[in-house]
Amino acid sequence: MDSPNVHSDARRPLSTPVVVGLLLALFGIPLIGELNFATRFGVSTVGAYLVSDLTKWAVVAGLIALVVFWEDRPLTSIGLEIPDIRQIAVAIGVGLGAVVLGLLATGVAVVSLGLGQPDALSAVSRLPLWVKVILVVTAAITEELVWRSYSIERLTELTGRVWVGAAVSAVVFLAIHFPAWGLIGAIPQAVFTLALVGVYVWSRNVVVSVVTHGVINALMILVLPVVL
Repeated sequence: MDSPNVHSDARRPLSTPVVVGLLLALFGIPLIGELNFATRFGVSTVGAYLVSDLTKWAVVAGLIALVVFWEDRPLTSIGLEIPDIRQIAVAIGVGLGAVVLGLLATGVAVVSLGLGQPDALSAVSRLPLWVKVILVVTAAITEELVWRSYSIERLTELTGRVWVGAAVSAVVFLAIHFPAWGLIGAIPQAVFTLALVGVYVWSRNVVVSVVTHGVINALMILVLPVVL
């Protein structure tokens, strides 16, 4: 299946805006999270999740401003384009397939290793529905913009190899999620990450990977806890 978009992987020289952008994209969200604003101000569990999501949106806003005003480049340079119907169909299909594979892999691990459900998933399952919807939408949009589109595109430009950008973004993404999700959570996360990176590298369109991410999160957070 050929990629529908053509992006140049020609190398570009390293610049200060790109260094700052990569640091913000790859590490901005977890570093700001280490400030523990929710704990410092004694907010509720729901409030803590909302503060976390607000942090993600702030990082994305800063990243977009950096691309437009400091790098002086269009948002198409980070894969922000209107997808076609075929891309959307692939995005949905990959999301559904990733959930099935992720659940199968997790089931095998639970049976063979005797692992239990991660605390993070249990905490999310107890949240009100409206908060879960915000979590699903926020994660799908913000995480794809920082850990897929900007990171992969700029690392590809620096190295001339898209697989370097894909590998670095995937490793960082998994490492950041591991403390909250643990080993049992890392198994489906690894499957989901491979799917998301693969969709982005194929399409070079962040809207496509956002759709895949949204399908995965909606099924895992909104649908499966109700039907299982």
